[in-house]
Amino acid sequence: MPHDHRIPTGSSPLAVSRRSLLGRLALGGLALGTTVLPWRSAPAQTAAPSSRPLVRQPPQGEFVIRGGYVLTMEPGAADLPRGDVHVRDGTIVAVGESLAAPGAEVIDGAGFIVSPGLVDTHWHMWTSLMRNMANSVPGSGYFQVVTRTGSAFLPEHMYAGTLLSAAEAINAGITTVHDWCHNIRSPEHARSDVQALKDAGIRGRFSYGPYRPLSPRQPLDVADFTRLHDQWQDYENGGLLSLGLGWRGVQSVVQEPGGTAKLVPGDPAVYRADFDAARERGLPVSLHANSTPADHGHVAALERLGLLHEGFQVVHATHITPAEVEAMAKRGAVVTLSPFSEMTIGYGVPPVRAFLDAGVATGLSVDTTPLTGDADMMDIMKVTHNLFNGQAMSEFGTTARRMLELGTLEGARSLGLSAITGSLAAGKRADLIMTAIHDRSQGLSMTPVTDMAHMIVHSAGPGDVDTVIVDGRVLKRGGRLTAIDTEEVKRRAAAASDFVRSAAPG
Repeated sequence: MPHDHRIPTGSSPLAVSRRSLLGRLALGGLALGTTVLPWRSAPAQTAAPSSRPLVRQPPQGEFVIRGGYVLTMEPGAADLPRGDVHVRDGTIVAVGESLAAPGAEVIDGAGFIVSPGLVDTHWHMWTSLMRNMANSVPGSGYFQVVTRTGSAFLPEHMYAGTLLSAAEAINAGITTVHDWCHNIRSPEHARSDVQALKDAGIRGRFSYGPYRPLSPRQPLDVADFTRLHDQWQDYENGGLLSLGLGWRGVQSVVQEPGGTAKLVPGDPAVYRADFDAARERGLPVSLHANSTPADHGHVAALERLGLLHEGFQVVHATHITPAEVEAMAKRGAVVTLSPFSEMTIGYGVPPVRAFLDAGVATGLSVDTTPLTGDADMMDIMKVTHNLFNGQAMSEFGTTARRMLELGTLEGARSLGLSAITGSLAAGKRADLIMTAIHDRSQGLSMTPVTDMAHMIVHSAGPGDVDTVIVDGRVLKRGGRLTAIDTEEVKRRAAAASDFVRSAAPG
């Protein structure tokens, strides 16, 4: 979630030598790829290794979805009440009515809303093994849980947590994710996390971040970050995955004895090493900033130092000033908001209206399921709509369709992916979902049929998402994941969670 810039007291990273770590991995049976990773489980609950493959990716092929209600989300394009979408080899060939597609497999779209896949713009995906552990009880705060339990993660646990998140994303209609990884304790931790994204077949950005509680005075492993960049052809999965930097910024909040918070400027030699490594390689940079009153003026400091730039992503920014919002708009910086986690952790109410009124490209975020419990982007769009209208003090402040833009095309734009995904148009990659309405829906909330965009934002949930297609591959059909063995993923994730919770320091 939330990335706290305080230096926790009494905490230290897991001390494991490279040789010791690799030995433990060999005992744990780590085997990367689209094959089996037999997780180590807690000693009291040893899970027998399984030969069941976790993922079998389907081919791309050629198909046409016929007769659906097509919400293209293309600017200026009208909805198609009985539209078709023709896909070949992962590319959208055409969107229209009564399309000629000889030889293509036909998918019946009648009774479905056909729309772009949803886009998540900031998610600490490895943390799913700690779902609901940040439970508002003193001693079990989010940062305490993530720091303590994260220290026990071996690389195979990174894989288990991230694959569980990716499966949940696909099930919920999220076809693009931004995996902001802040538990990279070794090169193997990073690569296991990326491998999970690759195996899942999801589109996304992997942001290489620091582990907690790495001091801001300690540099990121820049050598490994650049090495991963040089090796990226092994992980990019046909262009589905890209690399970015999860940066720590130019200032930190230090918790002093007695509980007072002190804002401390960062060391330029440390923060510029990370930043420059990314910028020299043309990689995007993302930063948790202005999340709390203590981290005030962070965006302003970036602007003074000339570091704010087009595409620079600011996370949370619940305590940003109007002048800082203006600076972001001027520089073309973007923001990602995660209203459920921001309010749950006590950061405050995200200033949705301020960013949208200023024209700052805004994406929406799952953030972290230890706090939010699930990965329901439709609920996130709904609460964002409510927040905007509440801040505008008007029922007519904005529309559900505008929120659907944040969850699709504008989210893609904020990640620099709008030429590839986020809307349905000829030439774009085929990332789309089919949401059941009326008789096709198993629930009651999608009847009667009224405003389609409003229904997705305010009535639909993951259970109404019948079909999910990423890069032309059908990853969910008939309400069930087709490529990922969900039962096996759940079994291994539960065993991995048992292990890290039992191994974490008390």
